[in-house]
Amino acid sequence: MVGPMATAAATPAVQPLDRRGIALLSIAHVVNDANQSALPAIIPWLIAHRGLSLTAAATLVLAMNLSSSIVQPVFGHLSDRRSLAPVIAASMFLATLGTAIIGFAPSMPLMFFGALVSGFGVAGFHPEASRFANYFAGSQRATGMSWFTTGGYLGFAIGPIVITPLLLAFGLHGAACLLLPGIVLAILLVRDLPRFENVRTVARRTHHQRGGKDDWRGFSLMAAVVALRSTVFFAAVTFMPVFAISVTHVDKAVASIALAAMLLAGAAGTLWGGRLADRIDRRRVVVVSLVFTTFFFACIVALGAYFPSFALLVPLAMAFGLSIGLSAGVIVVMGQEYLPQRIGIAAGLTLGLSVTIGGLAAPLFGWIGDNHGLVAVFAAGSVFALAATLVAPLMPKPPHVARA
Repeated sequence: MVGPMATAAATPAVQPLDRRGIALLSIAHVVNDANQSALPAIIPWLIAHRGLSLTAAATLVLAMNLSSSIVQPVFGHLSDRRSLAPVIAASMFLATLGTAIIGFAPSMPLMFFGALVSGFGVAGFHPEASRFANYFAGSQRATGMSWFTTGGYLGFAIGPIVITPLLLAFGLHGAACLLLPGIVLAILLVRDLPRFENVRTVARRTHHQRGGKDDWRGFSLMAAVVALRSTVFFAAVTFMPVFAISVTHVDKAVASIALAAMLLAGAAGTLWGGRLADRIDRRRVVVVSLVFTTFFFACIVALGAYFPSFALLVPLAMAFGLSIGLSAGVIVVMGQEYLPQRIGIAAGLTLGLSVTIGGLAAPLFGWIGDNHGLVAVFAAGSVFALAATLVAPLMPKPPHVARA
């Protein structure tokens, strides 16, 4: 390992945060991830108008997430070798196109195909966009990554808010309206490609002088936490609207409010977590996040079993979203710090694993919901949250703590 003064002089950590670059990627992240949360908001309409069961509807979530997770590590590996900045723009178009296909598809196979296309688009976006967010963040990596991750949370939150009135006005065909912002952001990203290439050139030049070895053991433990955490997150995102309808007996148009409130609070938690992680131990932020995540998820289970009230569900959903959001951007930065020589692979594996496990678990939760009810779905999610809380303290301190 090189000395502290040499490290400070050689690494991108001395670079200031590029607000314009982070802002563009964060807004693009909003549009990209809106497609992922639009699908859970569309599920009640698919059940009502296409006759799908909860298990079949959850299979669409599996298709979207599985295609995304398989491709993301591949893109991460390739981005460590060559620039894939144009893929960010192309992927946004595919993500929105797939959602449009789901809205127009008259049969389950075509819906499944649309989910695969959308998932492939998401796969192309996340690893490379995460890499460039790391470059643009400069010396404030946790803060910069928290802004980028907040874009994803806002996208998740805006997805149901935007798609619900479109579905009310145009039916399932309203899903195609998401194509418009996808095309606009893709054009803006293509226009800024020279800026992306410049910041990559600077980062690649300093990369060869960067100290630190890849810590695969630490990364593996963190990956286990990511997998468990993402299962909880996807359970909440996928089934929160249906939970509100079935348990608290509200209309499906109102049910999306709980999901949107949860995700907006998650966005606030992500920003807060990023600022904390630039000042204190990142591992401590993750542990605290998961402790409160487990607690508030269990509170939602208790509400469903004993106090089925939508007025209580919304604040509990917000508390859960704030808690799980604290660790969202931090774990992405930790993955890149555990593998400092392979940040593309770190981003691809971290993001890919999160959607793989969450997506694989979706049909399982759907089966539980079909056979045992929605309260049982959230009770099962609480078990995963508790497991993540128990594994998180086993992670070694990230390298930034040792350097400090």
